[in-house]
Amino acid sequence: MSSPAPGAASGKVLYDVRQEAPPVGGSVRGGLLGALVGVLLLAVVWQRRDRAARLFAVAWILGCLGLFGWKAVAVARAHREAAGWAVSGRAASVEGVVRDFSAAHESPAGIETFRVGDVLFRVTGDPLKVPGLNRPSGAEGPVREGARVRILYHGESILRVEELAPPPPKG
Repeated sequence: MSSPAPGAASGKVLYDVRQEAPPVGGSVRGGLLGALVGVLLLAVVWQRRDRAARLFAVAWILGCLGLFGWKAVAVARAHREAAGWAVSGRAASVEGVVRDFSAAHESPAGIETFRVGDVLFRVTGDPLKVPGLNRPSGAEGPVREGARVRILYHGESILRVEELAPPPPKG
């Protein structure tokens, strides 16, 4: 199901999990920022006689690098699994007009929702919770109210978004 049916209209691919790099940037930045805080803490306590403070700072550095490294690996693994769903035929496809669109900034939880056909989609913005599309429209995400799209999905994961017709102009 990863390609359109014979004779189906093809459109502009707005998102494809197979063409995107795993979104691990936030994990890497978080790990480096946490480690930097640990290095600053270590610099402050380095000259003290108290060995426990130095050990705490080193443990902080290693903990931040380990925790955020684990998260980056988990995100990359989930992304790779989602790409596998797209090529293995274990994904479903729906085509239609985007309706009932609610942008992430309108939701207290920061979740973007919309419908295509009878299927409700949620874009969480967290690649660890749901692999696949995790960029809401406010963060240059591809989904717009009124656009005619074809979406390849598996469970809650959006694997591919293809725009068949752009949304009508607002007037």
